[in-house]
Amino acid sequence: MEKRSSSHLVITVVISLLALGVGLVVGYLLKPSGDKSTHLKIIGIDDEIVSNNMDEDGSDKVAALEMLRDCGQLARDDPVISQHLIASDMEACRALTCDIPYPRTYVVYKIRHGAIDLDGKLNEYAWTSAGWTDAFVDIRGRGFTVPKLETKVKMRYDDNFLFIGLYLEDTQVWSNVTQHDGAVYQDNSIQILLDTRQSNINYKEITINAFGTVSDLMMTKPYVDSGEPLSFWESELVSFIHVQGSINDPARQDKFWTIEMAIPFTSLYQGSEESFNSSSPSHGETWRANFMRIQWPIERQGSNYIKKSSGNPEYWVWQSPEVVNAHLPERWGLIQFQDATVNATKFETSDRWTITNALLDTYSALRKFHAITGRYTDRKELLNLPPYIESGKCLASVDIVLDWSGFKVTVTSLGATPEKGYTRTDHYVWFGKGDMQYF
Repeated sequence: MEKRSSSHLVITVVISLLALGVGLVVGYLLKPSGDKSTHLKIIGIDDEIVSNNMDEDGSDKVAALEMLRDCGQLARDDPVISQHLIASDMEACRALTCDIPYPRTYVVYKIRHGAIDLDGKLNEYAWTSAGWTDAFVDIRGRGFTVPKLETKVKMRYDDNFLFIGLYLEDTQVWSNVTQHDGAVYQDNSIQILLDTRQSNINYKEITINAFGTVSDLMMTKPYVDSGEPLSFWESELVSFIHVQGSINDPARQDKFWTIEMAIPFTSLYQGSEESFNSSSPSHGETWRANFMRIQWPIERQGSNYIKKSSGNPEYWVWQSPEVVNAHLPERWGLIQFQDATVNATKFETSDRWTITNALLDTYSALRKFHAITGRYTDRKELLNLPPYIESGKCLASVDIVLDWSGFKVTVTSLGATPEKGYTRTDHYVWFGKGDMQYF
């Protein structure tokens, strides 16, 4: 019995040792990869940080990184959360590349040959040789229904006038207002919005209906900034309208109406220093611009059209501000004047675009901070600014100074000849010494 017990014990020990060896081999083969850089690439941390984590309290920190890796993979598989991850990735890339996306753009070419005979038909060579803007979209932007009627614009210029040609598809051409500076926006109409300095102040609004009735005004600032409409401003425009069909006649089938107008630069520059220094745009001069079509629901009543009492208008725009508010100049498109062969060039980008966006993003962050705390701050770390502003790769500096009016922001570009841009509490944006408003 003793011999059998000894031998049984030896066999048991041998089997245990073999099992332990097999377990160690299997554990080694199944352990996670030792290359922690893969984990960190997923969450955006470099190898040096992993090494530091390994050196300092390795097991806990590496385990945390692995948890983030696994969580990140699960998040990417979720269609809703993955959108936030993509947005974060885009912001990070933007901080590295400084590629700030542009809104819709349009090159306005100077008329070198021929002339425009204003009759509303847009059939002169100056028009037929120029391209249209992109078709209008719902004012709310992506994800909303494409407008059921097409709207598009062309533009040209000479030494004195900005020429605008507009096409509005319409199967029921209807207008009512005939008084200048009346409530033209209460008709089916189109609105032209121009900010000649990209400054957010003293921009122009012109509204016109199928009768050719015009309402024009200058906005001191956007309504959200407590701006006021100055109806005494006159555009002095000349316009003609052509209707392929008829106005206010349900018995006839309408197709479209077109508008041809000429606006003097002397009027458009009013309220800015260019009213003293310029009579027409220089080559490459760039304005903020938008166009908004207002389309009310109407119905036939006898031999006329009437507006439906319970209906709301649809708003279709060239550049969507992504909210139902056209009076946000910083969300408009850009038009650029070029003295060049038609369609032979492209919109010219500028370093000012990065400066301008940094000014507007910092302004927005300061206003949000004020809405929450009731005060402004010059501490940028409290403002949750976009990464491109703070990366050091896109801008030399962003400085905030608090003053009696609230704040002043100065953004300085990189390069051998840095340029400065400014904004302040009233949303006014300027470059150089142009910090005065003119009326």
